[in-house]
Amino acid sequence: MASLQSLRLLLDHTQKQADDAALNLGKLNQKQQEAEKTLQMLLEYRENYQARFMATAGNGINLADWRNYMAFIGKLDNAISEQEKNIEHARQRTETGKHEFQIHRKKLKSYDTLLERARNSQEAREQKREQRQLDELVTNKFSRNVKQR
Repeated sequence: MASLQSLRLLLDHTQKQADDAALNLGKLNQKQQEAEKTLQMLLEYRENYQARFMATAGNGINLADWRNYMAFIGKLDNAISEQEKNIEHARQRTETGKHEFQIHRKKLKSYDTLLERARNSQEAREQKREQRQLDELVTNKFSRNVKQR
C-alpha cells in the first residue's frame, strides 16, 4: 500500500487540479452568461428598431430609407445569428469544463477514500503492535512471578 505521505501529496495535487477546474468552470459560466446577455441586447435592439421604423413608415417612407432599413435589419439578423453560434460554443465549452471538474472531483474523492483507508490500516497495525507489546509485558511479568514462587 502506498505510504500516507505519497497519498497526501497525490491528494494535494488533485485538490489543486479540482480547484483550477472549478475556477475555469466559473469563468466559462460567466462567458456564457455574457454571450447570452449580448444576444438578448441584440434581440431587444432589433425589436425596438423595427418598432420605430414601423411607426415612421406608417406616415410613408422613401425607397432609400426602406433599403437602408432592410440592410440594417439584415446586419442585425446576421449579428444575432453569429451570437447564437457563440452561445452554442460557449455552452459546449461550459459542458466540457463541467465534465472536467466532475472528473477531478471524483478523483479527489477516490484519493481521499484511499488516504482514509491507509490511515485506518496504519492505526490498526499500530494498535496490534501496542497490544502485542502489552501482551509480551504481561506474559513476561507473569512468567517472572511464576518462576519466583
